[in-house]
Amino acid sequence: MLIPPELLDALRHDNRVFVRKFLAKNPLDLNTIEVVCDAYGIDDPDEIPLLFWVVSHGVPRETIELLMEHGLDLTWTNRDGLGAIDIAIKQRRSDIVELCAEQGVSLTESRRRSGLTPLMLAASFSDFEMVDYLLEHGASIDAVDKLGMDAIEYARLLGQTRMKEYLEKKKGSQKEKQGV
Repeated sequence: MLIPPELLDALRHDNRVFVRKFLAKNPLDLNTIEVVCDAYGIDDPDEIPLLFWVVSHGVPRETIELLMEHGLDLTWTNRDGLGAIDIAIKQRRSDIVELCAEQGVSLTESRRRSGLTPLMLAASFSDFEMVDYLLEHGASIDAVDKLGMDAIEYARLLGQTRMKEYLEKKKGSQKEKQGV
């Protein structure tokens, strides 16, 4: 089901009053609604879940919380295991990563079929603040995906030299603390 245009317009303009009234009068399954947009920078518009759209289009946390009050599930993933946390990391939305954690989404384990962890994703985008946040919350530099690659390898393959060096230094510090 596609999102009603008036609701999409209200979300674009952060009109929480309208969103609240609209959803009170028109109960919707927000987890099955899709938005038609140019999600991947290609010519053909694509239909993406409302959850991914609100995260990637900078909808404020407070508005996302309002949508959650009306049933939006921040823990939902698509068939590949891609979830709100992945979109939030890609968009550098630390507020939404924190909200995901509050909702029980793991900051350390992958839900993706590929095994790509949040730390690997943050390293791929060379997001130092997010990497630190994830490490502080238990993410492991040593975790590997289904191909046997870790966050350091992702940084290296994507040409994120500073991130690679940063993670190697962090890994060395972790080993020193453990007495290895």
